[in-house]
Amino acid sequence: MKIGLRWYGHSTWMVDACGSRILIDPFLDDNPSSPIKSSEVSPDFILISHGHFDHLADAAQIANRVKCPVYCNYEIAQWLGHKHGVSNVVGINIGGRAKVSFGELQMVAAVHSSGLPDGEYGGLAGGFVLRFGQSDEKHVLYYTGDTAVFSDMSYHARHGVDTLILPIGDLFTMGPDDSIDAIRFVKPKNVVPCHYNTWPPIAQDVKAWADVVRSHTTSVPWIMSPGEQIEI
Repeated sequence: MKIGLRWYGHSTWMVDACGSRILIDPFLDDNPSSPIKSSEVSPDFILISHGHFDHLADAAQIANRVKCPVYCNYEIAQWLGHKHGVSNVVGINIGGRAKVSFGELQMVAAVHSSGLPDGEYGGLAGGFVLRFGQSDEKHVLYYTGDTAVFSDMSYHARHGVDTLILPIGDLFTMGPDDSIDAIRFVKPKNVVPCHYNTWPPIAQDVKAWADVVRSHTTSVPWIMSPGEQIEI
């Protein structure tokens, strides 16, 4: 099966699959690369990988407007509920799985920090493995979140990954060189970069990165412009 994947710049994604729209790490209103504002999205689910502002800045206002469930770690769930009045929030933690309408989601490890915008502790940073579909025909998406490369990424991919989304911006996350090792660990069919070119400190030559992916791995790189959607 195929999924629709739309990038809103930085690390914000909308996944369209199995009749559900899944918004990942909503950062739209203050995102200089986003072509839309938070008022223009109406997801069925919101996923938050960690507590940094550039991954959850618009989560509360979107969730309160559309009343969709928010999946994030326990600390962020408590913060969203107590400080922002988000009622439909599901606290999950590293390794935890949840059955949902589109299939299954699992929060997996990432190597990164996770302080919340007001300075509160944001729990552990993570990523998500999403398994779309209920039958033998499935699509597995691994969204790494902000992370350094680490060898246990291969464990998360032990049953196969169709699409890998990973950062390449460097400085705050893995950069282009380390991302090649991450791709080799995961061995996805497709790989899509994010967390680059939002601001000058994380500027990267994405076309050069894609050339290296093609020459050093078996994965197919996809380069997207903010606002673009692909079927993958």
